[in-house]
Amino acid sequence: MFQKKSTVKSAWGKLRGGFVAIGFFSMILNLLMLAGPLYMLQVYDRVLTSQNMDTLIALSLLLGGVFVVTGLLDLIRMRILSRLGARFELQIGAPILQSAIRRRVDGKAGRDNPAADVTGLRDFISGPTLVAFFDAPWIPLYLGVLYILHPYLGALGLAGALFLTLMALINNARSSDVMQDASHARARSDSLFTASEQNAELVHAMGMTGDLSRRWTALQHTAHHLKSSASDRLASFSVMSKTTRMALQSAMLGLGAALAITGQATAGVMIAATIVLARALSPIDQLIGQWRTFLAARGSYKALRALSETYPEPAKRLALPRPQISLSAAIAQAGPPLAQNATIGGIDFALSAGDVLAVIGHSGSGKSTLAKMLAGIWMPQRGSIRLDGTPMAKWDPEDLGHLVGYMPQDVHLFDGSIRDNIARFSTAIDDTKVLAAAIAADVHGLISSLPDGYATEIGNGFHLSGGQRQRIALARALYDDPFILVLDEPNSDLDAQGELALRNAIHRASERGAITCVMTHRPSTLEAVNKVLTLNKGTQSGFGNKEDILRPRQQTMPETPSLATKLADRRADQPLALKGTAQ
Repeated sequence: MFQKKSTVKSAWGKLRGGFVAIGFFSMILNLLMLAGPLYMLQVYDRVLTSQNMDTLIALSLLLGGVFVVTGLLDLIRMRILSRLGARFELQIGAPILQSAIRRRVDGKAGRDNPAADVTGLRDFISGPTLVAFFDAPWIPLYLGVLYILHPYLGALGLAGALFLTLMALINNARSSDVMQDASHARARSDSLFTASEQNAELVHAMGMTGDLSRRWTALQHTAHHLKSSASDRLASFSVMSKTTRMALQSAMLGLGAALAITGQATAGVMIAATIVLARALSPIDQLIGQWRTFLAARGSYKALRALSETYPEPAKRLALPRPQISLSAAIAQAGPPLAQNATIGGIDFALSAGDVLAVIGHSGSGKSTLAKMLAGIWMPQRGSIRLDGTPMAKWDPEDLGHLVGYMPQDVHLFDGSIRDNIARFSTAIDDTKVLAAAIAADVHGLISSLPDGYATEIGNGFHLSGGQRQRIALARALYDDPFILVLDEPNSDLDAQGELALRNAIHRASERGAITCVMTHRPSTLEAVNKVLTLNKGTQSGFGNKEDILRPRQQTMPETPSLATKLADRRADQPLALKGTAQ
């Protein structure tokens, strides 16, 4: 069961109270903005005609107080928006990360960048674009003031506002799709850049630097072409809007002057009308100038909402008792979530507490797929994997994760200390369990020899060898004594000491009642197992005790001659003439 409500939509709805406060402050600010035009009206129509200095001083002091209040209200509004943006980011950040993880587990690698989308939405909420949206509803107020000053002035202001609004709508229609295409193209080039940097050693060793650089440049050309096209359209509308606004202000001044000459208005009305019009058109001009930010924010919102709705937070399930007895698998058909065809099937076996299973087979036989099934990462399309008779699919994912120690074939350690990595970045790290896991993996001595011991930071310029990473990953898998251990090629980079430590760790896990499944090619690992499962082209070809499975295989395998025998046979096969020459 999944919760249907979008996390992003819910978080946006929780900002409603803050937006109401912003709307209230915007109303007060826009009313106070009329103080400037009124001041000019009074100065031109009363102060200059009466030559009264006291009136000028009083009006100036009053206007100064209004400006102080306006500045404070504007500061409060911006600080509220900043906090709303931070709150929104904190509310959706973790759920979006979880949704992105679930999407990746399902085998779907989106080209979008959820982290950048969250940051973009936060900046939109905190930035000037949203302020313009809150100021826009007060445009009719200024147009009404213009109409009060004179109907002709109101008509000119209304025509200018409608024209700029129409331009903004056309701007949106022409730029939206191009901006989206440019964003996708940029995401592809960024993805290639990141992948090339993360695999720098491989790229350098195989001479791929130039080709990848050229491919990235080609993607960048496409992205810049689309971005330039969108920018040109936005720039043209922005320039046209600015020019139109300046022309309208001049037209308002000229119309006011004409009305003043004909005696239908005063000089104060002429100046005040020009200032009011500038204030009326300011939000529209800002929206056109910030339209790119708005389009990006709208795209980010749609992408995040789709991600959160497609991969919602799973409903909390009943907490089941910790398994202690068995693991059984009956898989009729299974494979990666997006695979067209099943990669494994016909698998049926059962293990008891303390059993150690070796899964062997040629490359491509389905060992890693079975490992992901046993670790609870993927679920069979047909069939089930059960712990003490309960299907894994019934477990809460978080609870199941604490029962499983998984060591993938490609080991990755996260940025943070070794202590954090072993403890799986738990919010309440138990140092006793960290030490116990390190000792069980026989990596305590290695960690203690590092510059900062368990506090050594990984990913901060500190380099670990492949074998060291595997041994620390083994300690991470052993943390908190999981009931199921799934080790996929755990000794691919280990030396003899590491191999011995791995076998000892498996023995100790077996002694405490854990069930261990090891996907391996190496015969040395078989010393620690008591059960063997063989895979052939994704299908189970054998399962049973180690002796029963391996003895027939050893009897059918041809004896491999020793190196000395091969050299002796090669010398015996040499021609006599060559032998004589050698003598």
